[in-house]
Amino acid sequence: MFGGSYRHTLDEAGRCVMPLKFRFSLGEKFIITKGLGCLCVFSNDTAATLEKQLDGLGDMLHVLLDPNISRLHRHFFSGMVEASCDNKQFRVQLTPEHRRYAGITDEVVIRGCGSFIEIWAPSVLDKYEAGNDKPENLIEAGAAVLPEHSARNAGESDAGVPSTGSD
Repeated sequence: MFGGSYRHTLDEAGRCVMPLKFRFSLGEKFIITKGLGCLCVFSNDTAATLEKQLDGLGDMLHVLLDPNISRLHRHFFSGMVEASCDNKQFRVQLTPEHRRYAGITDEVVIRGCGSFIEIWAPSVLDKYEAGNDKPENLIEAGAAVLPEHSARNAGESDAGVPSTGSD
């Protein structure tokens, strides 16, 4: 599992140091692609899982004709590149296209997100967090992905116990 947040400077070639904590879990080669306003870094196993999930959205005809499925395939697959860390300083090369997409110029914030890693431009991350990191946003996000938990029975408390203390 990837966790933590690290800030690094890009060198003149567009490379940044991959945090030691992440290097060994990623493996020798890994995948970088476009995320939602950032770059996403996946181990090869996690990238294979993502590929299966995207392919599971529909057969080839659906991918070609359904604009939503097509959009997702295009976004994630067209930006995928295989990457690795150099042997001396454990730097990873960010392509010019990736840097342009994510707004990365001279600094990055590298964040662990469970099964994957995100690479952000600090200013883009600051904007994202200003609009999305409030408790009410997190509660709303949880309710959206877990709808069965957001609909409470009338009279229940947070713990699922009737508010009167009896049935």
